[in-house]
Amino acid sequence: MADWRQPYPSFTKTYHHDQYPAIDPKQAALNCSKKIVLITGAGRGIGQAIAIAFAQASAKGIALLGRTKSTLEETAAKVKEVNSTTDVFITTADITSQPSVQASMDSVVSHFSAVPDVLVNNAGGAMGRGVLIDVDLSEFWKCQHLNILGPLTVSQAFLRANRTHTPDTPRTIINLPSGAAHLPYSPGGAAYMTSKLASTKITEILHYEHPEWNIFNMQPGVVATDLAREAGRKAPDDPRLPAGMAVWLSAHPEARELNGRFVWANWDVNELLGRKEEIQKGSLLNMWLRGWAEGVSAEELMGTAKSLIGNAQQKKE
Repeated sequence: MADWRQPYPSFTKTYHHDQYPAIDPKQAALNCSKKIVLITGAGRGIGQAIAIAFAQASAKGIALLGRTKSTLEETAAKVKEVNSTTDVFITTADITSQPSVQASMDSVVSHFSAVPDVLVNNAGGAMGRGVLIDVDLSEFWKCQHLNILGPLTVSQAFLRANRTHTPDTPRTIINLPSGAAHLPYSPGGAAYMTSKLASTKITEILHYEHPEWNIFNMQPGVVATDLAREAGRKAPDDPRLPAGMAVWLSAHPEARELNGRFVWANWDVNELLGRKEEIQKGSLLNMWLRGWAEGVSAEELMGTAKSLIGNAQQKKE
């Protein structure tokens, strides 16, 4: 029987449950003193831990986005305890509402007089549990709405703000979907699994549309969040683990070697970098069909797709 603390296979030999030296946000190599970070779902749990970690990394500014002002204020107070020089800005929004998100993005840009350098799409939730024959379809759709439309709405506002202001340096987007996106089955979890799978693929597409940026999907581990408690899950991972990983992906120069990939916070970053050539040449850690296109690179597949689209366009003309 698998160890409950490590129930799933690991891409690296080392499987972490807590922050470790390589992703310690306080180290000089991960200094974020020139970065402004926008975090969704920042009022509690993993989002709050990520905000604190960026403060430890001396972030220039942190924008906290969530639905509840009081919890965002709690996070802001904790950030200030860690680093009083970090500029913290609070904005409330419903991430599934484009006008609400756009208003928040405008307020963030206005406050900092700049577009954030880093977007962390952390907000999400789980509804519509049950086997498909009995599941409440309205709740099933709410789950899709929150976990697909939500991150996409925030990402689009972030992209458009950068198009308007023309950034000097590459931006970073980190999406926190779930390992459930690539599990074959989880009892009663169809709504959550399919929503996270779609969100993962959208983020992967963003990577191809903006190759100059650093864009990642990151499984945060199994942390004792409200979501985990509601699902009755054992949670062996400390929230500082995904928090440190988020800072590492945003600040470490070699993180770009994993650009466009789906990584788990539990996986050891030094071991991941040790396999960078294998990951890139084998197109590993992408959401592809197993057993299909083995040994074919993403670039070759995209070239084929572009050729087919081009041929179809010519026939229309």
